[in-house]
Amino acid sequence: TTTTYMVTGYKNGCEATGKVTVTVEAPVKVIASAGEDQTICSGSTTTLTATGGAIYLWSTGETAQTISVSPKQTTAYYVTAYDKTGKNSDEAQVTVTVNPLPKVSAGKNVTIQAGESTMLTATGADSYEWSNGAHSSAITVSPQTTTTYKVIGYKNGCEAMATVEVVVIPSIAVVASAGGDRDACQGSPVTLTATGGDRYLWSTGETTQSITVHPAATTKYTVTAYVGDSSATDDAVVNVSPNPDVKIMNGSEATILEGEFITLSASGAKSYQWSNGATKPNIAVSPRKTESFTVTGYDDNCSSQRSIQVNVFEKVVANAGEDVSIFQGEQTILSAKGPKDSKFLWSTGETTQTITVAPSESTEYSVMVYHELDSDTDSVMVNVNQIAQDQIAVEPPVAFEFLIHPNPTDGELNIKISGLSSVSSIHLYDFSGKSLFNETISEGDQSNYTKTIDLSDFATGIYLLQLVDNEKVITKKVVLK
Repeated sequence: TTTTYMVTGYKNGCEATGKVTVTVEAPVKVIASAGEDQTICSGSTTTLTATGGAIYLWSTGETAQTISVSPKQTTAYYVTAYDKTGKNSDEAQVTVTVNPLPKVSAGKNVTIQAGESTMLTATGADSYEWSNGAHSSAITVSPQTTTTYKVIGYKNGCEAMATVEVVVIPSIAVVASAGGDRDACQGSPVTLTATGGDRYLWSTGETTQSITVHPAATTKYTVTAYVGDSSATDDAVVNVSPNPDVKIMNGSEATILEGEFITLSASGAKSYQWSNGATKPNIAVSPRKTESFTVTGYDDNCSSQRSIQVNVFEKVVANAGEDVSIFQGEQTILSAKGPKDSKFLWSTGETTQTITVAPSESTEYSVMVYHELDSDTDSVMVNVNQIAQDQIAVEPPVAFEFLIHPNPTDGELNIKISGLSSVSSIHLYDFSGKSLFNETISEGDQSNYTKTIDLSDFATGIYLLQLVDNEKVITKKVVLK
């Protein structure tokens, strides 16, 4: 236990007394404490206080009983507590949890016109407090002047602030104009020009100041003119008048023979202008070659056009070529001539322009040259000599004629035959070979035979007319329209 000791000292016959106390302390058990765990917000400072010892050493290196810390992230701090002797110690831990500050946003700055309202929305926290006293995340404001609004957001015991500016623009009076109503013909382009703004939006979706429209019927167009955030609208009506329904009664194509006239007739308008300068609805033309005629019909200020092509066919003049003399057993080539695009039908039944023949005796060959509006027939004599060439005596051909007209025909077919040398007959067949008409030409009619056959009850198409005598067969092609 604690004891006081007395001592007496002697020197030179003298003495003195002294004392000393030895204090005996019972061993002390050190129990360290760093305090309760703490939670702070990022950027904040907190105080840590140790207990249970006489001397302290923190993991930060500090030796004070109380220290201040500002951790950037959750951190564990350690403290060692010692008794007075420094021989006994204990260790304790305290954790400082760091919560991040909420990322509060009040949204982008807003621009409004004076008198308008806008909604401000805060995000990034659990609860909010606005500078105008509101506590909801979204608020509606109607400032009369430019104002900055602050909002504090709270989350996990931490808070952060954000601001947003509402810029207030004084009202601007916008007077929009779409350019006024317009009159137009159906399908014609109309340009509308807006004024009163620095930006425009049309009901067509276009954003240019001027637009070009092609309305098929009367249509209203609306434009919105903008100056800043102020706007106004205006309408323009395009009144559409229909174009005249011009027609050419002859259709889009007609066909005539060279030298003939055709009357072109237009209808459907109040006045007319033809491409040849004529101004009447009905005009007679006789082009020398295929030509197109255009008529423009007018109803007041509106118009439309129609065209017709007049195809001009050259009159047919058949030419079977010059008469030919050959020796018996030889052959010769016969070539017919006619206008461009002509077709050919020989008395042999062949339809090529050139044929090869080898008659055993003198024979006359005929060819019909035709197109859709005209036809003509010519003959060529192939004289067959049965003696030496230098002894040939060619007699002049017998005057002969086999004519039909008109061909093509739409009903009656006139036949004229002259110069027959023997009893002959006339036959009409359809193209399949079916006999439709037969007649024998009597001896008294051989010099001049005429006949009219009515084909109006037959179907349109091609028919074959044959003249048959003791010497030859001549076939002509008949076109029934």
